[in-house]
Amino acid sequence: MKRAIRCIVGVCVLVVLAGLRAHAQDQPSPAEAKAFATQYVAAMNAKDIPRLLSFFDPKSVACITPDTKDYYDGAMKVSVRESVPGNYTFTVMAVNEGNLKAIESMARFPVKPTSELHIDYQQGDDAGSVVLWLARENGRWFADQPCATEQTLKQFRDGAAARKEAQARYKSLADGIKDPLRSELIAMLGKHETGQAIDRYHQASGQDMRTSMLVINELKAEAK
Repeated sequence: MKRAIRCIVGVCVLVVLAGLRAHAQDQPSPAEAKAFATQYVAAMNAKDIPRLLSFFDPKSVACITPDTKDYYDGAMKVSVRESVPGNYTFTVMAVNEGNLKAIESMARFPVKPTSELHIDYQQGDDAGSVVLWLARENGRWFADQPCATEQTLKQFRDGAAARKEAQARYKSLADGIKDPLRSELIAMLGKHETGQAIDRYHQASGQDMRTSMLVINELKAEAK
């Protein structure tokens, strides 16, 4: 009887340990997460798109084809627009299934992600966050970025002319800001007070808040 009990307990222990190992494999270790975040941020700050893509799962990279390159080029350009300061923090967490479902209405994950890596940072009053979905392939962690659906690609292309026209308008408005307001806004942006700059432009110009935000984004790009 005692021998049978030991066997049963032994099986239970093995099952529990196997479950713990499987759970551990769902997320990178602290050292792995730190290394991934460090290298990814360095590539972002260097605006090195080929290097960034080397962190993507090969199945995610395979979604970038001659037919879809315009969409992904735009997305990657936006992703490196802001630099990440050295005092960023990173957190690894379980996948948020609710967010995953929302994303999958516009894009599909080529591999089911097993965890999320959040890189958060703040400079002055400005805060930002980079969210990467992670998957392990052949013993290595990759950013398992979603691939746009055909519907999303169609909407992107159908809206190209309107986006180009809107961007030209926001740039024209940014170019038209005169001193002393211009110098005041650039000084705010230099101190990472983007929110205050948006409010100040909104107050001075009478533009709505969305327009004010996009005009200040153009001004920030010019100031760099």
